[in-house]
Amino acid sequence: MQTTMPARFVGVQLPTTSEDSELEVRDRLARSLRQRRMSHYGKTDETGGFSGTLEEFENWLEEGALSPSDRRRIFQRARRFHHARVRLLDTVSHIKGDDRKALIWGLRDGQAYAVLGRDAMEERIAALHSEYPWLAPASNAVMQHMRARTATGAAPFHTQPMILLGPPGIAKSSWTRAVARIFDLPSLTVDIGATNGATFTISGVERGWGSAAPGRVVQMMLRERVANPLVILDEIDKIPDQIATSKGNVLPGAFEVLKSMIEPTTAQNWTCPYYQVPFDLTRVSWVMTTNSIDHLPDAFLDRCKLVRLAGPTMDQLMHVGREMIAARLPDALWETGREAIENGLRNCSAQHSRISLRMVERMADSITEMLSRPRLI
Repeated sequence: MQTTMPARFVGVQLPTTSEDSELEVRDRLARSLRQRRMSHYGKTDETGGFSGTLEEFENWLEEGALSPSDRRRIFQRARRFHHARVRLLDTVSHIKGDDRKALIWGLRDGQAYAVLGRDAMEERIAALHSEYPWLAPASNAVMQHMRARTATGAAPFHTQPMILLGPPGIAKSSWTRAVARIFDLPSLTVDIGATNGATFTISGVERGWGSAAPGRVVQMMLRERVANPLVILDEIDKIPDQIATSKGNVLPGAFEVLKSMIEPTTAQNWTCPYYQVPFDLTRVSWVMTTNSIDHLPDAFLDRCKLVRLAGPTMDQLMHVGREMIAARLPDALWETGREAIENGLRNCSAQHSRISLRMVERMADSITEMLSRPRLI
C-alpha cells in the first residue's frame, strides 16, 4: 500500500476559500458567532432540542443575537480577509486557464510519496538488490542515505543527486527505473541525446516565446502533485557546454541549470521560468547515468555523489539469462532454452572481453524465436 503525506512544493501562498465573496465570509462569521454563544448558554436534551423553560428559551435566543458592535467587528474582519485574499491571488494573476488550475491544485494537494520506516525501506532495497546484484554500490548508496532519513521514524523516499558511472549495457537506467517501480514513485526520464542538450526540457521556457512551456520536472510535479519525484537523466556526458539558439545566440548548457536545481540552497526556492513562481525542489531525487566523467564540469561533480559501477560477473549473467528465458518460454521449453543460453554465453565469453546485458537480451530473444517457431511436418 502506497503511503503518502502532505508536502508543499509551490512557494506561493493562496487562500483556501478563493471562491467565497466578502458577503459570504461575513455570513459565515456571523453564523459561527451565534452558534458559539447559543451553545454556551443553551440546554439541550438527548435529541438535540432545547430542554429548558420558556424564559430560558427566550434568553437563549436573545443570547444568540448580534449587537451593532458585533456586526461592525464581523464586517471589519471580513474586509481584512477579502483584501488579504486578493493580495494573495495577485501573486499568480499572470497565470491563466489550465496553467492556473494546475498550479493551484499542485499547491493545495501536494504529496510526498513512499513514506516508509526503516524496515520497510530496507525490504525494498533488498528486492532491488536481488534484481541487480552487480549494481550493489548504487543500491547501497540509496540505502545509506535513507537509513539516515529514517533514523527517527518514517520518511519519504529521497536520495542525494547521484551519478552512476559505468560501461554501457550494465542496466544503469533499468536499475533507476526499478527504484521508481519498487518504491512506487512517480518518475521522469530525460534522454539527453534526444533533447538537444536538455536545457529547456529540464528548466522550461519563459512566457513570451513561441515555445514557452514549463520544464518537464515542474510539469510532472504539478500533474502528479508529487513533491519528491525521481528524475532520471540518461547519458549526461552528452550535455554540451553551450547551445545555440535559432537566432544565433549562445546559451549555457544544462549543467548550469542543473546546478541551481540540485544545490539545496537554491533548489529550496527555485523560480520556474514559465510560471515565474518559486518551487521547492529539495525533495526531488536526481539520478544521472554516464559512461564517462571526462567532460563533466568539476563544479557539477562536486554537487553529486559519484557511484562507480562494474558490469555483472559471468555467474550473474547466467542468472539473468535464465530469468529472461523463463519469462519468454513455456515450461515445456524452459530446460532447452536454459541450456541454449548458457552455452551461448560461454561461447560469447570466449569471443568478447565484455558481455553487456543488451547482448544477453538479444541472445534470449533469438533463442525464444528459434524455439517458438512453427514447424511443418
